Amino acid sequence: MRKFGFKLFSTNIQATPDLVKECAEFARSKDDVFIEITALAESSKDDWLKIENMLKGLEVRIHASYIGFDTGNKELEQQNKKILTFAQRAADLFNSETIVVHAGYGHDKKHLAETARQFKNFNDKRVVVENLPYFDNNGDHMHGSTADEIKYIREESGCGFCFDFSHAICAALNLDTDIETQLQDFFVLKPTVYHMCDGDINKAQDVHLHFGKGNYPLKHFLNDFTDENAYITMETGKGNQRHCNARIADYNYLKSL
Repeated sequence: MRKFGFKLFSTNIQATPDLVKECAEFARSKDDVFIEITALAESSKDDWLKIENMLKGLEVRIHASYIGFDTGNKELEQQNKKILTFAQRAADLFNSETIVVHAGYGHDKKHLAETARQFKNFNDKRVVVENLPYFDNNGDHMHGSTADEIKYIREESGCGFCFDFSHAICAALNLDTDIETQLQDFFVLKPTVYHMCDGDINKAQDVHLHFGKGNYPLKHFLNDFTDENAYITMETGKGNQRHCNARIADYNYLKSL
């Protein structure tokens, strides 16, 4: 059975508590819904106690913060470890089976090798590396944008893999690579987790549209590039959404496919 995840941030408990409450209530009413939380350092111990109480009994997965995080940079290794520690503590709190972690910056082999080294030193079987676009929103180069790079990180470190469809499409367009081939190459790496949203398949922009608002062939993605027991986080919508209605609509949309 495929499971579908609502994406939350630990800061939502203060900024948009109704969103957390409504997501939790809906998840409790279904057997195929989980929660993925990005663990941010600014969330206090009290915040986490509130989150724990609100999500008690639900299946929760964790995403490490990507703010100030770059495993391709050796000088940031201690900072990266500190950021990951927040995520590991959150994963401990919810007995999460996975911690999604971004690959790093830089296209040189030395940067990719540094990411692999740091991932190996994380020494946590819950860590899964997420494939990234070729450029971030500021135009800076990122790695983990091809299946070969993700495969290398996995083989060197022993981590799992989070397959982000939108990131893969963006990278394929920047690299002038066939999108279908790019997706197939990632899929054969047997992802542990998936990230999915809608977008414009002709533009290298990761816009996190709600399902049905773009032109991604979502039925094809879902049925041909996810396995039957996939965990699929719905990374849809940007900004401080205050309620869960649009996310429930996204869940129903994917279920209809």
